[in-house]
Amino acid sequence: MSETPFKCYTVLSEILQKISRGELQDAEVLLDTALVKQDPEAHCKKITEDIKTLIKQLGEGAKFASALLDGKLNYEAPKNFYLFSEYKQLQANLKHLTWQTQQIAKGDYSQNVNFMGKFSHAFNRMIDGLKEAQKTQDQLKELYATRDKFFSIISHDLRSPFNAILGFSDILVEEWDELTDAERKNFLRNIRNTAHNTFDLLERLLEWSRIQTGKMRFVTARLNLGKVVEETFNLHTASAGNKLIGLIMEVAAESYAWADKDAILLVLRNLISNGIKFTRQGGLVTVSAALMNNLVVISVSDTGVGISKENLKKLFRFEEQLKTEGTDKEKGSGLGLVLCKEIIEKSGGRIWAESTEGEGSVFSFTLPLTQPIQDIP
Repeated sequence: MSETPFKCYTVLSEILQKISRGELQDAEVLLDTALVKQDPEAHCKKITEDIKTLIKQLGEGAKFASALLDGKLNYEAPKNFYLFSEYKQLQANLKHLTWQTQQIAKGDYSQNVNFMGKFSHAFNRMIDGLKEAQKTQDQLKELYATRDKFFSIISHDLRSPFNAILGFSDILVEEWDELTDAERKNFLRNIRNTAHNTFDLLERLLEWSRIQTGKMRFVTARLNLGKVVEETFNLHTASAGNKLIGLIMEVAAESYAWADKDAILLVLRNLISNGIKFTRQGGLVTVSAALMNNLVVISVSDTGVGISKENLKKLFRFEEQLKTEGTDKEKGSGLGLVLCKEIIEKSGGRIWAESTEGEGSVFSFTLPLTQPIQDIP
């Protein structure tokens, strides 16, 4: 072997050792001084050029790795060098993880981290914990709002009618002899109506609180909807007759649903009562039933005054009860629809309303057609 190649290979070996130790700058200097400046036709020219390229790429890779350690995720990765492909993937993953973390900081807990095994598991557990914390916070807000509304009803809606009853009673006791029979009857009528409305409010508050505390049991069974509607109509014959309102049943004799009978009676009583209340004399209140997949849709429609779009948004909300007077100035507690929503959701269905002002309203709810796999608790 000639001396030139032997010297060349000796220098190359020393250069490779420096590269392996990470002494890239020293390796490049040695390469320039010992080999590159030799005769261009030297035996080691090709391998020298390859090593010089390798040193350059390793230097770029070192800068890239250092940038990653410093958190500079936008630093451009070395191109066309397979040794750093995994580092490029790491950079992409870190960028995505940074974006996910920013979304989580904004309250978006829908992120699912898939990065570095155990790290992903721990991170996703943290997200699940944040979701539960957010859910608990939302529930607490709703609970506080409900509590405040509940006390507001007790302090105002119950207090005011009792003040009216006491006021009318005082007048009757103190001025009985001076009052005419017509005046006495008027005061007694006001006392009776106020007492009925107050009792109605108290009854609904108690029913609502029983649902909230889990004390209202749902004993579900296969119900004949035609018989349930007919039973409810019988309770409203007098009030509908007073306003010359027709009650129409469009429910097939063999229509069935799976629910608690007393709970559904309560829902129908509320919806039919509302239909009568907000329908003028000579109008109609209709109850119908239709099948939709594995559900039964029960609808209570009326030809009444209707509901504005703004007020439609407030329906079924405890914190925003509507207390609109009926067409004959009938009073309401505002809790009926809240109870309906609670009951229907407990029964595995949903409830909604559609209305056009001046034309009437339709309140619909769904019930399971057959017994659910897991019955209502």
